[in-house]
Amino acid sequence: MAHTVPNSNHHTLYRLDCYRLAVEFHRMAADLAPHGSGLGDQLRRAAASIVLNLAEGHGRLTRAEQARFTLIARGSATECLAVADLLGESDSLIAARRLLQRVIQTTTGLWRKQRASNRARS
Repeated sequence: MAHTVPNSNHHTLYRLDCYRLAVEFHRMAADLAPHGSGLGDQLRRAAASIVLNLAEGHGRLTRAEQARFTLIARGSATECLAVADLLGESDSLIAARRLLQRVIQTTTGLWRKQRASNRARS
C-alpha cells in the first residue's frame, strides 16, 4: 500500500470560512435549478468558480496574487446571487441567498486582509 502525504496547503484551505461556505453552496447549487437550463448551468459554473478561485488563490505565493483570486471568487459569488434572484423565491433559493451573502462577506474580509498584508510588505 502506497503511503500518501497529506497536502498541508489543502488542509489549511479548509481553515478559511469562505472556502468551507463556498463548498457548501456548491453542493446546494446542484439542486437549485434543472440541469440543462441556462440559468441552472450558469449557477453551477459560477458556484464551482467560487471554490476553484479560492483554492487557486490559496496556492499562490504572493498576497497580491491571492487577493486577485479572492476578488474573482467574490465576483462569482455575486453572480450566483443574481442568478438566484432570477430563479425565484422558493425556500431553497432563500436559504441559498443567505449562504451566498455569508460567502460574499467572508471573501470580502479575506480580500481586505490580503490587500492590507500586501500593502504592509511594500
